[in-house]
Order: sequence, then C-alpha cells, then structure tokens
Amino acid sequence: MVRVTVLRERGTPVGFELTGHADQGVYGEDIVCAGISAITETALLGVTDVLKLDAATARENGHLRCELSRDTAPEDLSKAAIVFDTMIAGLTSLQRAYPKSLKFSYREV
Repeated sequence: MVRVTVLRERGTPVGFELTGHADQGVYGEDIVCAGISAITETALLGVTDVLKLDAATARENGHLRCELSRDTAPEDLSKAAIVFDTMIAGLTSLQRAYPKSLKFSYREV
C-alpha cells in the first residue's frame, strides 16, 4: 500500500510524503504505482521547476518527499497550494478506483 501524508501549515498544504508500493502488478508494470508516481512527481516539478520555489526534496525507492521552505512568501504558498490540491484530487481519483492501494493522511507541520 502507498501511504501519502499531506503536510499542512495552518490548513494550507505545504508538501507531501509518499511511502510504500501499490502492489498491483510486477515491479515496473504496476499501473497504479505508475499513476501515483506520475501525479506526485508532476506536483514536485510544478512546485520546484515551474513555480521556482525552494523545497526540501528526497527520492529513493518507495519514498518521495517534498516540503516547501518555511520562509515561502504567502503569495507563493497560495500558488503551491493549487499544485498540491490538484495532486490530491488526482490521487483521490486513483484511491476511489484502487482503495486497497492508497491511503491518505494529513499532518500539521
């Protein structure tokens, strides 16, 4: 199961952490894992490459983390929130189709 923790600051999403595997197919052929990876990697790129925001990131097998810098300006937090909310919408759609493969939680940071 993939576990996604959305990191929030006063209710506003400021990052996410993803751990685990979907286990819906052979490694490299798991369509659920591929979908989750595409959505979360695109969110990370949206924040770092498109919006050019400073974020702590980490990638390794079965783990992806992205958290905005604590000194991110309020207007930039609003822009990033749109990216993170879009990621959440995409993952929620996948979760409805594959409820045993993806679990969400939220944590204030």
